[in-house]
Amino acid sequence: MEEEKKPFKYTKKSGNTTLIIHSDLMKLTEEERAQWWEDEIKKGNKKVLAIIEAMRNCYRYPKDK
Repeated sequence: MEEEKKPFKYTKKSGNTTLIIHSDLMKLTEEERAQWWEDEIKKGNKKVLAIIEAMRNCYRYPKDK
């Protein structure tokens, strides 16, 4: 029986927060990751664009304040 491949796990601790990223992208260098993101944005990758929109929404304030 073939074992299921699990994505690479990257863990970073900052204060009381632990960030865990499960992605083979974390195996790439910082420059390679930046290039990957740029390429995917240019291709119009809907999932990547949704991630960007979600990150932007984290920093938006309600319009009525």
